[in-house]
Amino acid sequence: MHRMSKRMAQAGLMTVLAATLAVPAQADSGETQYAVIDRIAGPDGGWDYTTIDATARRLYLGRDPGVMTMDLENRKITAVAVPGEGVHGAVPVGDTGLVVNSNGDRNTVTIFEGQTNKVVGTVKVGKSPDAVVYDPATRLVAVINHRGGTVSLVDASKATLVRSIEVGGELEFAAASGDGKLFVNVADKHEVAVIDLSAGKLLRRIPMKGCEDPSGLIYDQADGLIASVCGNGVTKVLNADTGAELASLKTGIGSDGLIFDAAHKRLFVPAGKDGTLTVIALGAGAQTRVLQTIKTAPSARLGALDTKTGLIYLPSAKLGPPKAPEPWPTVVAGTFSILVVGERSQ
Repeated sequence: MHRMSKRMAQAGLMTVLAATLAVPAQADSGETQYAVIDRIAGPDGGWDYTTIDATARRLYLGRDPGVMTMDLENRKITAVAVPGEGVHGAVPVGDTGLVVNSNGDRNTVTIFEGQTNKVVGTVKVGKSPDAVVYDPATRLVAVINHRGGTVSLVDASKATLVRSIEVGGELEFAAASGDGKLFVNVADKHEVAVIDLSAGKLLRRIPMKGCEDPSGLIYDQADGLIASVCGNGVTKVLNADTGAELASLKTGIGSDGLIFDAAHKRLFVPAGKDGTLTVIALGAGAQTRVLQTIKTAPSARLGALDTKTGLIYLPSAKLGPPKAPEPWPTVVAGTFSILVVGERSQ
């Protein structure tokens, strides 16, 4: 995943930037309905993964010059709280108070204190580190190396590289099961790789028929499900143990991530080209279904959930033409904002 996302360039976002798409809100009768309820202006620049630490009341956003933070209570934004180089994402490390961010342009991760933003360590990892995911079973951070085809396991408390696991292919987002397994989307092979983190080995591969360029991925521990969003506008729901496809739902084009509300069993699919957010009820069998599609904004392709309030935060901006040699769109000055999605007042 890139700071402005290869999916933006590939999907031809520039054809929809001049106008807001007229996508009506749709919802099942009696279901909770969502809408964009607020917009928070922020500093200019591209972006990648959004992560929320609901306990610390802090939002982290990966950006080129470093990690942007926002206090969720007073909405104070620090444009560069922790300097970096091509930062894709940042993840809190359990209850340690530490945070790890990837530096895609330096093949490193930075370890810093969440309360003070003080840098306490740097670790060399694989090529083009992208997503960073915390695994509570091993208490390690899995660093997904997009171009390197490897997963680097980092012990943040010791600032050391524990091991590197060969997967192969172009790796995208990952999700930890909580019992030592890691699911990783392999974009160019249209599959999910299943890794045993404790043993440090690849267990198996789950092919996804009809899924092009998978990116966002979540794991539903309660029902043993994984969901993956695909570049061709579908979201797949699979049995995590058997790999069997349980549902294939039409969602928006231009998605780069999935957002999961485990407490309410809802899956949110932000689509940057279509400018929509699809709300899905996630469950076994026929329980998985689309509840609603709401209008957000072109470029709002990923985000994060605040589990304390139930609000969803989606970075967005007006986009301009690419500037060589980069293939992805530029951000129009003065237009970056974070959309806030919540339950619509009845």
